[in-house]
Parts: sequence; structure tokens; C-alpha cells
Amino acid sequence: MRSILFILFSAFFFQTPTIESDKNRWKPYYVDVAPAKIADQWFLPFEGGDRKNVKNLKIISIFGDHRDSFLKGHIHTAIDVNPAKPKDKLVSVFAMANGVVCSIHLTENQRTVVIKHQLKNGTIMFTTYKHLKEVYVNSGQQVNEHTKLARLFTPAESKKYGGDYHHLHLEIRKKFDDYGCASWLTMNKTQLNERYYNPQIFIKEYVK
Repeated sequence: MRSILFILFSAFFFQTPTIESDKNRWKPYYVDVAPAKIADQWFLPFEGGDRKNVKNLKIISIFGDHRDSFLKGHIHTAIDVNPAKPKDKLVSVFAMANGVVCSIHLTENQRTVVIKHQLKNGTIMFTTYKHLKEVYVNSGQQVNEHTKLARLFTPAESKKYGGDYHHLHLEIRKKFDDYGCASWLTMNKTQLNERYYNPQIFIKEYVK
């Protein structure tokens, strides 16, 4: 009897999380505020040089790769990027367009800022900026391409966490109904395509 109870207890408390089972845990961090201005101009998220020139972006890891971090088989929902030629040792991260901060969640090496945007055609979409060392904005704050959101980890700072966190995990989202947890719980292509744009394709189309 005790062994059966232990199995049931373990199955309940240690079951693999899913987007649906985990999303409500992150809902309190979401602020439902409308962007004050249309996102009609898009820029790269780093300062220095021409923020319209995609050659100024160094891509470290691509969208859609299978990862072994957190859950084995998780699909990478972003591109990992750095400036090709950093202006300073401390790399600042800027909003890519007009929008509003709708979520700031997670801590330490996973600190995340999410911006809600409205396109010219009325479409609502989101940009997500993860692996932030310091955050300079607040939830509900209206932003534009000149707004400094945060800064990245330095290589020395990232060593504390046993990984390479000195880059920006950049997501371009179709929706934010998962309140952030799909970033690490997306397990198949259907879930990926439901919530995310390929950032490389999006940047090529809009940052010009």
C-alpha cells in the first residue's frame, strides 16, 4: 500500500510540466496594457553602428534547434545573439520597436523582459529578451527603440551559473497566452509554429 501511495505521490508532484499545466504559474507577472504607439519601425536590439544593418548582429544559436537544457528535446524558441562588434564591455539591450512592457519574469541568469507591440495592420505580437543581468524598465512602461531595457551578462559573470549566458535569447512571438513558460516547454514543431516567428526571417522582413 505504501509503495502504491509513493508512486502516486511521485507521479503527481514530479510529472513533466507542460505549457498548459504550467502557464497559470506565470500569469501574475503579466500586465494587460495596450501599446500607446504603433510599431512601424524596427531596429536591432543592440546599440552601436547601424541598428538597421543585420550584419551588426552575430547569431550564436538558431531558431528551432533541439536542446537538452531543462527538458531534453526542448525546442529553441529564439535565436541567441550578440552585437558583431560590441560598443562597450557591458552590452546594453534595447527595445526593437514601439511597445509596452507586459511581463518581467524569472530571476538570475534567466531574467526576462517581454514587450507587447501592435503592427500597422492591428496585429498584436511580442518580443522577448532573456538572459538579462540588469533590468532598467518596469511592467506597464511604454517603450520605443531608444529605451534601454537591460544589459547582458559579461563572460565572467555568466561563469557563475556554469553556462554561456552572455548573449541575448531573442524571441519574436505571435502570442503570449502561455505567459512565458513556452520558452522552455516547447517540445514539438506544432507548439513552436503556434506561438513563434523565426526571428531571422522576421528581422530580414522588418528591420530595413
